[in-house]
Amino acid sequence: MQRLFVGLELPRSVAEQLGRVRVEYPTARWHPVQALHLTLCFIGEVDAQAATAMAGALHDLPDPELSLTIRGVGYFGTPERPRVLWAGVTAEAALMQLQEEVEQRLVPVGLVPDTRAYRPHITLARVRQGGEPLRAFLEGHGDLALPPFAVDHLSLYVSRGGEGGVRYEVIERFSWLKR
Repeated sequence: MQRLFVGLELPRSVAEQLGRVRVEYPTARWHPVQALHLTLCFIGEVDAQAATAMAGALHDLPDPELSLTIRGVGYFGTPERPRVLWAGVTAEAALMQLQEEVEQRLVPVGLVPDTRAYRPHITLARVRQGGEPLRAFLEGHGDLALPPFAVDHLSLYVSRGGEGGVRYEVIERFSWLKR
């Protein structure tokens, strides 16, 4: 079984800029800079046959003429018990349409869609408690604004657990079908 998701890779320069938002946060597990990405669709645990079908469904996506804009930071959870620290991604129409298209293509081959509304973000860290470190993170980086950057493909990732934490590996990249 493989734990899969579909996402957008970040240019190295963007990932490195996001790596600079780290603050002293005793209960934070910061994601390595090379692992930062924008998830479009979490697939979950699938066998090899389903993984092949999922990959097949992602071929020939039309060019969404997509650029991403990263703005601000936030968290999921409560101030006392945040779970995730993230950098926001502007929910432009092209991004939202791409996410919907990916999900629609994967449902016929076994995806169980998430019932929550899609909220584009880049996970920076997983945390266990709030308090002063959370305030420092939000105050120190709330005005984060990176220049827009173009996206020319999406990727199918596998998530692998291990002693050093979770690793994300690209299984396959899918370039846009030019119009």
